[in-house]
This record gives sequence, structure tokens and C-alpha cells, in this order.
Amino acid sequence: MSTGLLFDLDSASQSVAQVALPVPVYSVFDYRIPKALARDVKIGQRVLVPFGARRLPGVIVALRSTSERSGRLKHIERIVDSEPALSETMLAILEEAAKQSLCPIGIAIAAALPTGSSLQPITVYTVSSRGQEALRSGAAQGALREFLTQLERTPITLAALRRRKQEDWLQRCERDGLIEKRHESKAGGVRETTQKWVTLARNFDLEAKIQGELQRARKQADLLRRIAASEPQPYSQWIQETPGAAALLRALAARGCIEFEERLAPRNVLGVPLEISGSVDLTVDQAQVLAPICKAIETQSTESFLLHGVTGSGKTEVYLRAVAAALQCGRQALVLVPEITLTHQILARLRSRFGDALAVLHSGLTPNERFEQWQRLRRGATPIALGARSALFAPLENLGVIILDEEHDTAYKNEEGFRYHARDLAALRAKYAHCPWILGSATPSLETRFAAERGTIRRLSLPHRIGGRPLPAVEVVDLEKERRNTVRGRKLILSRTLQRATTQALADGGQVIFFLNRRGFSTRIFCYDCGHAEHCKHCDISLVYHATDEVLRCHYCDHTAPPPEVCSQCGADSNALLGIGTERLEEEARILFPTAQIARLDRDTARRKGATEQILHALKNRKLDILIGTQMVAKGHDFPGVQLVGVVAADIGLHMPDFRAAERTFQLLTQVAGRAGRGQIPGRVILQTFVPDHYAIRPVVEHDYETFYRHELAHRESLGYPPHGALVHVLVSSLDETEAQTAITELAKNWKMQNASQVELLGPAPAPLARIQDRYRFQFLLKGESEATVLQAARLLLPGIEKLPNSVRAKLDVNPVNML
Repeated sequence: MSTGLLFDLDSASQSVAQVALPVPVYSVFDYRIPKALARDVKIGQRVLVPFGARRLPGVIVALRSTSERSGRLKHIERIVDSEPALSETMLAILEEAAKQSLCPIGIAIAAALPTGSSLQPITVYTVSSRGQEALRSGAAQGALREFLTQLERTPITLAALRRRKQEDWLQRCERDGLIEKRHESKAGGVRETTQKWVTLARNFDLEAKIQGELQRARKQADLLRRIAASEPQPYSQWIQETPGAAALLRALAARGCIEFEERLAPRNVLGVPLEISGSVDLTVDQAQVLAPICKAIETQSTESFLLHGVTGSGKTEVYLRAVAAALQCGRQALVLVPEITLTHQILARLRSRFGDALAVLHSGLTPNERFEQWQRLRRGATPIALGARSALFAPLENLGVIILDEEHDTAYKNEEGFRYHARDLAALRAKYAHCPWILGSATPSLETRFAAERGTIRRLSLPHRIGGRPLPAVEVVDLEKERRNTVRGRKLILSRTLQRATTQALADGGQVIFFLNRRGFSTRIFCYDCGHAEHCKHCDISLVYHATDEVLRCHYCDHTAPPPEVCSQCGADSNALLGIGTERLEEEARILFPTAQIARLDRDTARRKGATEQILHALKNRKLDILIGTQMVAKGHDFPGVQLVGVVAADIGLHMPDFRAAERTFQLLTQVAGRAGRGQIPGRVILQTFVPDHYAIRPVVEHDYETFYRHELAHRESLGYPPHGALVHVLVSSLDETEAQTAITELAKNWKMQNASQVELLGPAPAPLARIQDRYRFQFLLKGESEATVLQAARLLLPGIEKLPNSVRAKLDVNPVNML
């Protein structure tokens, strides 16, 4: 896309840079390279360019001698990076991934840049030409002249003007045309931490210096001798060890005896140092699955493996051996986990095996910490990267293996902006790196398991737990029958069976996990007179009562409101709390087991930095008796003391309007059941449910993945849903309901007129969550037999989406994992 000329330069002699910008446009933009920048421009660098009335940061994706665009080109204003922020290989991966996910290339590239390092657009106020004339002519006097002179010298933001209480001057000057807005960009503010070091100056005679000008400065001479006799040390260490060292060091530096040097000092994000332990003996099963993986690493084969192992079967040890094999070949390793909570355990295992030569990348770090970790990888300071899905963008140019633990987890799908799936992006990274990639899970996604069945991925099996330990015994409690035997008026939360089992486990010195995948105290406040439930005023969803804060909270937009004394609809005082969340479950557990040490782990308690590690550490060290939690406690954790897992509402996810609801329920129940019995004492699991015979629940009792897989696969095939088909989810939203509905209706109508394939359009219709954050939401689905066919059909929508007004947002999601 081309726009008018910004600088009047001889464009015929200039090269052209194709720049990807973070805007919802499915093309790159051509910009002229000024002569002054011609020698410095490289592919992968970030640049600042004019875009309409704004200045935007972009990334150079190609260099050309000429442009195919008509008209004159604007010029690049500034190069942000001296070296490319992204390699050409990463740019190629992102281009391919953007096409697969129907994402504008500029948005995909922006997602790969280290958090906080991008230029941020800002609006500043400066003096206009009319204001400059008022200053020159003397028309501006007194306080007005002082204000305009200030803005002429340093343009300033609206926030800064408000802090200085100069809004009145702003309004007056803007009204009289003396100032104008200017769109600029500023650096994101992230930087690496440095530390001042003291080193001996080069090329000077130490003894001559001491016997000469330092002859009367004995303290300086003594300190200089110590500096010369020791290795370089941080400035702070000399200050701590030597009284008056600050003045002495300044004097020595002034005499040219020493130098101060700033050295990188990355923050410690790994925790306390751990002792390095040796590897454990492999089981026969582990040795068998490891052999083909190591062979693929050694031969640099782009082979994909599904490591399908029951919970507690030793998948992590296989990962560690694969990492060791990659390092032995002089290559790097990338290990992914779906959630931050899972990084702590695998981080400890990696450090105990490989030391601190690894980088961690996840959203729990500050932007500065993440940037430092990213830079360590970029410099080659460490060969191992561990993180959540965004770690796939880590600057690792010599990958030897990629590992996705818990590959079935929906957290591997990015839901905003660049809607990639980590599984697909890992496949692309492996292809370009010529290395194998491993998908590990006790409950593989249907897509992955089906791919293994078709032979496009190699399935490796770990069917037994380490040490021959049995899988936990699973018992189902029918809540409908239990309710009939419950005292009238008493809320049924923990069944008698679960209460007795908990009492026994605690008496035996064991630990217990209560699992409920719903946070808060109660799911809604309900009026028995008129049937009204208190809703969020911004979203079509019930507000959840949180007893800890004594507020009603929306779990979609975080709107809060005080609990009403009377019904907001009819004024009656017969409000009641319905449904339960983890807070209510915690209250019940404390009543029933008053002497037990109890903690809760959900998104609310995990907001405080370090809280998750603290709670999990307490459970591991047997300082907790009962842990209550959401899905944060359900997967990947290894706590040998847990003898009992109680699932309070096993069917809570079965009733969601999503074709993957049964699969998610089976996976979550199997995973949380797998937390029991990992020590010497066999474990026990109790599932409370109103639908005990549902095909997603019954196989959990026998730990029978294959039975569930066959049943669900047949169900999907009858509907043409993945893996027996492909989907593209199209969602349109607007603050105006009519505008959103009109926009999606037009998109669907125009698509039908152009479509010549067998792809089917389902909808349009209101989304299951019809309003979120005041935006009305409508959707339709494109469904076809293959992903290639559906993608080709979906691309017909792109021109219409680009023409939508700014007030309307459109989202295209290829093979969505969230249909709400």
C-alpha cells in the first residue's frame, strides 16, 4: 500500500523496504529508504514509519530495488534496532503461520517481538506555525509566552499537562490554533539490568604509580594494590568490604588507575540454586520410547512424536533425556508448558539436571525480566528455553528438539490477535530447524491421536506408572441419589462418601485435593420472587459473588458491584446465593475438617506474585492437608503425599455449547485423577456427578482413554467436526447491536455469492455470550472436509472484513478451541 511523499528526495536512487505494520490489513507496505539510512537497513529490523496521521513501528520483511506500487512512497523515518530483532528464518515461519491462521502478517510479527520492547504510539502537543509566529512577533506575552516556549522546546503529552495543572492553557491555545497534536512513538521502556564493575586500567606502570603520585595517598595505594591482585569485582562489593571506598575509587579513576565498567547483570528469575543431580535409571518403556527420539535428534530429522503416557509414567524424564541429547549434539532445546503454574515443577527438574543454563519465558515475569531472558537466548548465553506458548518466538537459531508437555491443553491456543495454536507453530519451527518435536500427554487431543492413527505423527506409549504403582481407584457418586438422602434445606457440596474418604485419608497422614473448576463463592445471586439473577451491566453473564472481597464480579470484564440487599428487578428481599465456587468449597471444608491445614489455589489467590509457588511448595513439603483448586491444580503436578482427589462437580463443563465439551471434561477429570497415588500408598479418586453414565465420565473410572476416543471420534465424524473436518469461526462485534448484526449478515451474504466450494456456512446467529464488555457479538461457522478447502473459502471474507468500519471488529479463528 502506498501513500504520498513525506520528504522531497530523489526517490529514483533509493531502495525500497517492505514493512509489516501492526494493523488489520492483509498486506505489507512499501517505504522508500533515505540515503542516510541505506547502509544500515537490514531485514528483520524495526523501523518507525509514517502511516496516515500516525507514526507506527514496523518490521522490515523484504528489500527491493523498486516498488510495484503506483505513486510516490513515504520514507522510513528511523531505524529502531542496530541489529535485526527477528531473524529471516523467524520471519518466514511467521509468514507461513499467519497464512494458516488468516492473520494479517504485521499483527503476527508484532506478537513475536519481546514484550515491552516495541515502540508505543503516543500523542503530544506542540506549538503550531501560528503559535511560532505569535512567539516571534511578541504577540504572546507573560504566562502564555512561557507556556508556548515550553511546548516549543519539549512537546508534551496530555497526561503530563494534567499533572502540571495546565489543562486550561491547553484548551485556550488549542481553541486559538496556537498548538497542535502530533503523533509520535516512544520506546517501550524495557532494558537489561547492568552492574558497575571495577577493573584495573590498561597500559600503566602499577609500581611507578604507587611510588609516584600515590606516595602520599596510602589508602588509595593500598586499595589499588588489592584491585591489582584480585579478579575484577562489582563496585558494590568493594564498597561493602572497604570503609570509604567510594571516595577512594573515584580518586583512583580520576588518576587513570582504574576504570568503571557496566556489565550485564540479569535478574534472577530461577530462584535459589539447586544441587545438580544425576539422571535416574530408565524403565524398559522409557528406554524404548527414547531410542527413536534420540535418533531423530542426532540425524536432524523433522519427525513428530506423540508421547502418550498415563499419569505418573515418567514422561518428564524422557523430556530431560531428549534435552540432554540435543545439548550433546551442540544444539538447543525448547520446552513448552501450557500454564505458568506448571513451569515451577519442570523448571526444578531441568535445573537439577542441567544447572542454571536455561532461560524462562512466560507472562508471570515483568517485561524487563522477559526481555533479559530473551536477550540471553539471543546472545547464546543459554541453550535451553522453558516457557508457555509465547516461548515459541524465542530467538533460538540452532534448535535440536521442541517439546510440548500436556499438548492437549487449550491454553496452547492464543485467543487474541495472532490466533495461532502452539502445536502448529511448533511444527513450523521444527520444519525450519530440521529437528524433531514431541507432543506429550496422558489424554492427547483427538486431532493429535487421530493424526497418529493416520501415520502423520509417530505414537510412543508409556502404559504403566513408574515403579509399577497402580493407577488410582476411581469411584463415582451419583449426586441425584445423594440429594434424595440429604437433609432438606442443607446444601449438598461434599457427599457423605467424599467426607468419609477425606477423614480416612487425613487420619492416615495423607493429603487431599478438592477440585472444582469454578472460582468465587457462588455462581449467581437469584431472586426467588421474580427469578431475576444479578447480571453484569457490560456482559450477558451472571455476576459471581466473591466472599473474600464481598463483591459481585464479572469473570469476563472484571466489573464489580456490591451485593444488593434487595432484588434489583422487583425489590423483594428474597435473594439467595445459588451455585458454589472454590471460596464456598473452602468454607465448607474448614467447617467439616476444622483441624486440617487448608489452602485454595485459583486465579484469585494466584494474583499475588509468588503465591502459586508458595502454595505448591507447601503442598509438596506436607505443610498442607487439603488443597482446594480449579484446573490450576489438575495437571502436571507430582505430589507423592496426595492420597485422595475429590472432584466436587465432575459434569460442570459438559453443558457448555461447544462440540469439544465432552473431550475437555474427560481430559480434565483424567488429569486431576492422576494427581492421586503417586507415592507408595495407592490413591483414590471420587467423582461427584449428576450424570454418572455419561460417556465422558464412565471411561475415567477405568482410565480408559481408547474407549472415550472411539466414542467421541464417531460422534465427531457424524457431525463433520474436527478431526473429521475443519472449521473457521467468524465473530463480529460492535457497541451497536444493529451494526454488528448488519455487518455479519452482509459478510455471510457476500461470501455465499462468491463461494463455489462444498464448504458449508452455519449461521449467522448471536454468539452464546451475546455481549461482552458492552460489545454485541454475532457469529457464523464455515465447515468443510479439509483445512485447505475451508481456508481457501474463508479467504473470500478478507476483502469485506478490511472494509468494515472501525467501530466493527471481526475475528477469524481457524479450528477454534473456544466457541463462546
